[in-house]
Amino acid sequence: MSEMNELKEYLINLGASKVGFADVNGLANEFVDLPNGISLVIKLPKKAMSYIEDEDYQSYWSCFHAQIDKLTEISLKGEEYIKNLGYDAFALTMKRNECDMKRLLSILPYKTIATKSGLGWIGRSALFVTPEYGSAVALGGILTDMPLDFGVPITDSQCDDCENCQNACPVDAINPQKWNDRLNRKDIIDIGACSKYIIEQYKAGLGCTKCMCECKLTKRYLGVE
Repeated sequence: MSEMNELKEYLINLGASKVGFADVNGLANEFVDLPNGISLVIKLPKKAMSYIEDEDYQSYWSCFHAQIDKLTEISLKGEEYIKNLGYDAFALTMKRNECDMKRLLSILPYKTIATKSGLGWIGRSALFVTPEYGSAVALGGILTDMPLDFGVPITDSQCDDCENCQNACPVDAINPQKWNDRLNRKDIIDIGACSKYIIEQYKAGLGCTKCMCECKLTKRYLGVE
């Protein structure tokens, strides 16, 4: 088995639901010596979604952040594993990725690595969507100079004519334009209206997960079609 396949198996055994590899050369200015990206996807537990149904957001956020903690652990262990092979690596944990919660920005978006790895696409909601779990996922990443065989990037939305998330948005932040990788984020979503509402909801101990829950692929994953 190749080093790359052994790494992928290692990450999945740690708890990643999906692992992909992408060429991200030049996309993270601070990491020009680490041109290869590893995308980590963890499906959200179905019980997390049931908390939303019950409007038990405290339990939902607890479950969600537990998955983020798990991703952090997987990312850091992946970084260590790669370094032990003699390569350089940098785990893009949430803290290290310097996420700007006001503008929802980061050094390198996890979604970019994931789409370039061919693991899924960006939905109308600007959430990452997988065929298996819809948008009920959490994402992580690792940058490295380890040689990798890249996946085939997904460059266009596969949401066909579904508008579930757009119709569910309580602040009409989602634009009719479907995603492709030639667009800017502002072309598909009013991130100002979205982030303002999300932060207000979070401060109130609530949440806005309507676009995720109404995704038809999320519903399929949950078995509620």
